Amino acid sequence: MMFYLRPLQFEFLAKKSVYFPDGKAANIIRSALGSTLKQISCVPECTDVKTCPLLGDCVYARLFEPTGYGPGPSGLIDRPRPFVIRAANLDGYTVPPGCTFKLGINLFDLHPHAPLHLIRAFARLAEYGLGPGHGAVELIRASIVNENGECMQDLYCEGQIQKFEALARLGLTLDEIVQKVHSVRAEFLTPTELKGEGAAAGSAPSFSLLFARIRDRVSNLRLFYGEGPLEIDFAGLGSEAGKVEVREFSLRHAATQRFSMSKRQSHPIGGFMGSVTYAGELSKFIPYLGAARWTGVGKHTVWGNGEMIFKILE
Repeated sequence: MMFYLRPLQFEFLAKKSVYFPDGKAANIIRSALGSTLKQISCVPECTDVKTCPLLGDCVYARLFEPTGYGPGPSGLIDRPRPFVIRAANLDGYTVPPGCTFKLGINLFDLHPHAPLHLIRAFARLAEYGLGPGHGAVELIRASIVNENGECMQDLYCEGQIQKFEALARLGLTLDEIVQKVHSVRAEFLTPTELKGEGAAAGSAPSFSLLFARIRDRVSNLRLFYGEGPLEIDFAGLGSEAGKVEVREFSLRHAATQRFSMSKRQSHPIGGFMGSVTYAGELSKFIPYLGAARWTGVGKHTVWGNGEMIFKILE
């Protein structure tokens, strides 16, 4: 059983100074991307994506406001957004004029046109700028990269979308690994908030909760954008995950906010960061921890929250 995605890397040239406030880079990028995508996709008479007569063909709706048609799995009414932004490397950074910078977008929508729409939107940032000062930028390259960040396929360079017969994609196996694993350390790199957490301050999320949130997210992304929902024993795996214990942890709370341009309001999107060591029979869960590196876990993943990696200890 596989989980597919396209990890995209975008490289820009700063023509003027571009500033990314600490903890705000992903929000700035998402806001700029959404605005430019709406401008190139939406008809003038559209005032609400949910009531737009062209909803089924709207690129902006598909990527930024994917709408469901009644209750879905796990109580979902609307579909999860089919991408996450990876821009924590830019937090608190000022890009000087003449320098380049990179950001990532993990794209789960496997439609071949989806990456091209993102490229066209990013290319228009040259007209509007980026960051609080609207620093002028130019898209100079867009690529699909592998798990090591190495280019698998160039999609855009020298001001043009490249020609290709098929798009590369990254495939992750979700089948149980052969290696016996009894301890892992999960590293939460960006603020993480798990729905149903209910944990007291100073405690760590249980493995059963962490696995449930990862499992549901991967399954929903496969259902709406990939090969279909996970064909696994949800209850059985959940019961086995409940036997895995927290061995030790070192966590801190990170308070951050995002600003909604449409509602002119700030919203808290903080959570915990740090590491948790889990111990137990973990072999069958390793592929899901690996997938979470790309999907994120918990709330506000589209802004880059819930980014995690893991290391096998024994």
